[in-house]
Amino acid sequence: MTSSNRSMDSDSDNSVKKFTRFISRSSQRFFASFIDEDSEKEKQENRILQQINQAITQKSIVVIQYRDDLQAKASNRFETLVGRIYQHASNPDSLVIKLQKNNQVRMISAKNIKKISIIKNNSTK
Repeated sequence: MTSSNRSMDSDSDNSVKKFTRFISRSSQRFFASFIDEDSEKEKQENRILQQINQAITQKSIVVIQYRDDLQAKASNRFETLVGRIYQHASNPDSLVIKLQKNNQVRMISAKNIKKISIIKNNSTK
């Protein structure tokens, strides 16, 4: 009887070890995906900032998907802005956009830009 008790204890220990390994690996995968998500978000923000700087330097027209914090709370929709962007002199995170359709000037935050596309200038031919 003692040998059967030992085999049951051994099976029980193996099950506990396997379960512990499973939990450990799952936690590691979850943590790794969390870190990867943060780094991917940071890469996306850097790409947007590079495109902003390129558009400012080239004085290009841009198409921006924009949603500020108030819009995010109200709905899940983005606002599309088309125009030329300029960096605000005293606050580098703030951008001034002169809208193409009505020459209206708006101040927007770079951190709320979700996507930006640069339209090439035809005047540089």
